[in-house]
Amino acid sequence: MAERHTQNEVDMKKLGKNTYKPNTAMSEDQFRAKFSTEHKTRKYLEWLIWGKKPRCPYCGSINTGKWNRSDGRKGWHRCYNRECKRQFTIRVGTVFEHSKIPLRKWMLALYYIVTDRKGISSMALSKKLGISYKYAWFLQHRIRHGLDSGNFNSLLGGLGKVVQSDETYAGGRNKNRHKNKKVEGSGPVGKAIILGLSELGGRKKAVVISNTERETIMAEINRHVRKGSVLSTDEATHYSGASRQGYKHRSCNHSAKKWIDGMASTNDVEMMWSLLKRAFYGIFHKFSIEHLQKYVAESVFRLNEGHCKYQTMDRVNAIVNYCQGKRLTWAQCVGEVIA
Repeated sequence: MAERHTQNEVDMKKLGKNTYKPNTAMSEDQFRAKFSTEHKTRKYLEWLIWGKKPRCPYCGSINTGKWNRSDGRKGWHRCYNRECKRQFTIRVGTVFEHSKIPLRKWMLALYYIVTDRKGISSMALSKKLGISYKYAWFLQHRIRHGLDSGNFNSLLGGLGKVVQSDETYAGGRNKNRHKNKKVEGSGPVGKAIILGLSELGGRKKAVVISNTERETIMAEINRHVRKGSVLSTDEATHYSGASRQGYKHRSCNHSAKKWIDGMASTNDVEMMWSLLKRAFYGIFHKFSIEHLQKYVAESVFRLNEGHCKYQTMDRVNAIVNYCQGKRLTWAQCVGEVIA
């Protein structure tokens, strides 16, 4: 069958230009039109999460039906399972639960998160959604909580596959700290440690760890990387026992200014740190230690399902899927203790 071309493609070929590839991004106007009302947004989320039949988030039964409330509120369903008989909406069992923010604003928040390559600050999000800064901050952390839980669903690597590993440090310079917050020592002292793992041509993961001892590092690698994988690292001594634990260890000597040595390299993980630190310097300016894992999870998501090579709605849908079965309350988020 003869290859078909649009008139625009033919004109571009005559000019000696490469054929234009359609942009994967959906404009904000298109997105707002798609979710212009609460009804449209709710129906879309019901289709995405439940499919054809509403499913009770409490007992998992599909023996459910619509529930017409006396106050006229829409979107309610009732479980007819004899042991349950509870009422629910699409919000229950997700990070949207017990939120007074309309679902269409939640969807807009997801849109901004996936389309802003380095992230969006809570102040900027509060202005775009017309909500308070405090709630925009909480809303983002609820979404990050879902992304953080989704970061560990599958193992990396396998036979013949290469997984790179490296660490970075998060925290201000000691000389810039207030007098009462200075610590003794230099370099990574007083900073948080993040371990990054990247499968070449595959997924990436990152986790905040307490120290760089060999036992700690190898415990995380064993948790996230399949045995038999090629483990590519720098010359750090905490990787020295990797071969004895079932990995084909390859290392490159960074101190000798070698960044690639055969199969050994950490360039993929360095790219993760580049994106994370660009978000730190350009958008957030500060990562609090207690929430650092959530910020790391958001950055890693942008390199996995949230990559800009994917369609906008695919990226938004990926966040919604991660946010199912997750709940983050205000007390949990700020560390309050409730008696």
